[in-house]
Amino acid sequence: MGINDKPEIKFLMLKKRDAQQFITSIKSKFKNVQIINQKYEILYDYEYVLFPLVDDQDLTEYLSDLIEKKFNFKIIYRKGIKNLNFKHRSLQEALKSKIPEIYLDSIPQSYDIIGDIVTVEFDASRLTNSVEHILYKKIIADAIIDVNKNVKSVFEKNSEIKGTYRLRELALLAGENKSETIHRENDCIFKLDVKKTYFSPRLVFERRRISTLNMSENEVIVDMFSGVGPFSIQIANQYNVTIYAFDINPMAIQYLKENIGLNKLKGKIIPHNINIKDLTDPGSQTGKILCNKADRIIMNLPEKSLDFINIACYLMKKSGGNLHFYHFSEKPNPIETAKELLKIKLESLNWKIEKTLNSKVVKSYSPKEDLIVLDISIQCLGP
Repeated sequence: MGINDKPEIKFLMLKKRDAQQFITSIKSKFKNVQIINQKYEILYDYEYVLFPLVDDQDLTEYLSDLIEKKFNFKIIYRKGIKNLNFKHRSLQEALKSKIPEIYLDSIPQSYDIIGDIVTVEFDASRLTNSVEHILYKKIIADAIIDVNKNVKSVFEKNSEIKGTYRLRELALLAGENKSETIHRENDCIFKLDVKKTYFSPRLVFERRRISTLNMSENEVIVDMFSGVGPFSIQIANQYNVTIYAFDINPMAIQYLKENIGLNKLKGKIIPHNINIKDLTDPGSQTGKILCNKADRIIMNLPEKSLDFINIACYLMKKSGGNLHFYHFSEKPNPIETAKELLKIKLESLNWKIEKTLNSKVVKSYSPKEDLIVLDISIQCLGP
């Protein structure tokens, strides 16, 4: 069969006048069994209706025996027309009989959808980079596109998040070889490149939570590690505030600037492509402007957040302000552990935790660590 040929599939052909009775009959007799192959269109040929059947010889024979006394019909083979509205109910269903049974438990239980791009991670102990296993990965990636009609590309995560820009290596498995996309989240639009910027769709509910907190008119907010702006954009979408957004990755700030234009914002966002640590340099004009001016600070750099507490204290109003502190913290008591570490760090800088507004586990990060958030009010102890 040529690449553009439609496949020949099995049809049950009967008179149009019998079609509705046939459907009623199979619904009654096969309540939990799929008889009609929904991947293909039902065809019409003059006075006949052709129902595409699932590819199961035993089922076909049983069906034939069951209805032969009720209807005049034929089992025929004909080129089928794909049903463009068909969608598998699950990835497991889409992969049924497409990969060996021993690899079925290697099908990812979850993956990240960013716009029309999926990034997926496989268990390296089950599916390696052998030629055979790469083929199975590609089959799984094709199924992901099949199940998610808006997805155009699937990339495999080939490394951990690493480096100053917090990026990971991605390899195309299926679909279009493009890494730029438009992602929609909480009524906001984000343009980004999954290879060149860091973005986690798994924080969608956390970003909604932060952006719907009760914030004062004209608050000064610092987003210390803004990325393409998921926190900043969503807050400015809700409130008339001024947000200073910082990121060391020039591509992240470039996309943030585009995203400011893509969204109708109530607040103002001022992007800066600098290392946030440079704000304390004597020659930093931005640092001088922001010194002890922030009402609220967002610290979403969980792997290194404690290393930047001195910068947060430099920026926060001495009279006090709200800090949203994200941290990878050890189990079994991640919140208590993080709070104690933060308390010690603040006290060493002559600051204190005035009040804990909220604390929770955002998600499990690894067998040993959770991602936690502390919403706290902090205050300077000195003049």
